[in-house]
Parts: sequence; C-alpha cells; structure tokens
Amino acid sequence: MSRWVAAWLACALALGACSRGAVPAAAPTSAVPSGATSGATSGGAVAIDWEQPVALLALDADEAARRLGSFEWSGTASFTVTTQADGTARVHAAERHRVRQSADGTFEADAEIDEGRGPGGESGKHVVFAGGLTYARAQFAPWRERPTDHGRDARRFRDESFNMAADLARLQGAALRLTPAGDAQLLGRSARRFTVTLASETPVAAGADPRDFPAGGPDEETRRHLAFLDGRIPVSASGELAFDAATGVLLQAHLSAAFSVKDDPRLRVQVEVTGEVKALGPKVAAVVAPRNPLKDSRKPPGVALALERAGFKSREKAAAADEPADEP
Repeated sequence: MSRWVAAWLACALALGACSRGAVPAAAPTSAVPSGATSGATSGGAVAIDWEQPVALLALDADEAARRLGSFEWSGTASFTVTTQADGTARVHAAERHRVRQSADGTFEADAEIDEGRGPGGESGKHVVFAGGLTYARAQFAPWRERPTDHGRDARRFRDESFNMAADLARLQGAALRLTPAGDAQLLGRSARRFTVTLASETPVAAGADPRDFPAGGPDEETRRHLAFLDGRIPVSASGELAFDAATGVLLQAHLSAAFSVKDDPRLRVQVEVTGEVKALGPKVAAVVAPRNPLKDSRKPPGVALALERAGFKSREKAAAADEPADEP
C-alpha cells in the first residue's frame, strides 16, 4: 500500500468507528495485473490488450519513459471522511504530486500534503535522482545526498505518486469497470478514452493472510488501518481515463471513488484522484542534481556535539586515538 493511501487511511481510521472485532484477512491487490502488455512486436509497435485496459495503470514511470520519451506529470489526491448521520466532513486531506522523468533514467519527484490542520500543517518531500545519486529534502529543508539509496527508495517514492490511479483501482477491486468512450487528441497524440464505473457494491474478497503479528496482535492504530483495508466496501466509482493509443501510457486521469466499511456502514470515505502528462520530449527540462547539497548525516550533529562536550568521544575519534602510530 502506497504512502498516500496510508496517509489518508490514518485520517479515516482515527475516527475509531471501524476498529471493533478481530483483525480480518488481508485484502488482495491483484485487481490491477502487474503486466501491461505482451511486449513489442517485430515492427516496434507495442502490443496492447485494449480489452483489459486496467492493466495499463500499472506501468511505472521508467516504462512510461521508455515508451513515450521524457515527460512531465502532475496530479492531485483528496480524501474526505464523513458519516451518513450528519454528512459533516470529519477529516479532509489533500495532496499535490509532480514527476519529471527523463528518457535517460534521471527524474525528479515532489509530493506536498495538506492534512487539513490549518496554517503550518503542510508537509512534503522532494527527491532527485541524477548522475547515479539520490538527493532528497523535506519541505523547506536543505538538499542532502543519499549515497546508500542507489535510486531504489527514490523510484518507489516517484511511483507512489505516478501510480495513484493504479492504487485506487486496486482498492476498488474486480468490480471496477472501464468502458470505451471514443478517441481524443492529447499533447498532439491520439488517445483512447474510457469511462469508469462500478459493477457492484460488494466487499472486496479476502485471500490468504500473509501477515505475521507478535503475540497479542497489532497495536490499536494498526488494527484500525487493517479494519478498513480488510473490510472496505466499494460503493461508487466514476471518472474517465485516457491512454496513449500507440504506447498504452496513461495520459490523463480523473477518478472518483467512495467506500464504506463492513464494521461501520455509516462511514463514508470519498477519494478523488486526478493526473495528467503535461509535457513530452524536448519540452521537458533536463533533470539536474541540486546545487551545493549537504553530505549525508547518519546522526544529528547537535547530539554528537553534546555527547563530546559531556566527555564521550565519537566512534571515529575514539578509533583514531586507539590506532597506534606508524613506525619511523
């Protein structure tokens, strides 16, 4: 489950209304198949199964760049939790995401989150992968090198933004339906449009539970999260998706979905996800490393300084002091 889904689940389940009973089995995540196509044909065109377009949502940013070339993408996600009794919004959060992906594999990804706590309540993270090195910073913080990442966590952060539509489709499960709605022109390219609907209002079927909790089970907050994931019931879905006709890459998305919870049918969680490719090819600026980033810091310098002032040597200094001097 991605970072943005976890964030709004934390808000939704803090209500505590769906935390009763034992932890149910895990919900499956196979609604969107991991593969999207059968590969390229001998003529170079991508073979795409338009009978199963939901599979194309799983394409990550690297694969999208291999098919489309460099691109710039932006998207938003919002989450609102209400109760049917009064219809009042109990929790509301909004996110803004941006990905700039180069065909050479370098990329930049930003995510800004407003948890609805008023002024000063926004947070965010920004990541750059360039020259084989990851750079990251929190909102309003300086850039730092992340030499041990090798792009792994940076790619995961990027794709959690780029694949928001796929995450929402997984939550909807097998009841999600995409219906052809004609052709369109986007960014000068031919696109295929699909409308989004929900076939039925049923709980998402649970599979085998792979989770292993310590004695006594998970903590209370985790129980609330799992109560939604395992007891969610999709009640509506709408919107439209537009895929590039030649490559199958998602060019534009607008999805709206609502869920109830098996243990508390009064609860409603409304999710809105939008996203679109804003620019392609030469119109996309090159991704470059940030200027003058700070070196990676394994321990806060203030804490290390306080320990030294208290008489405790740092490990590096202690090791250097214990090393015997070189022979003449």
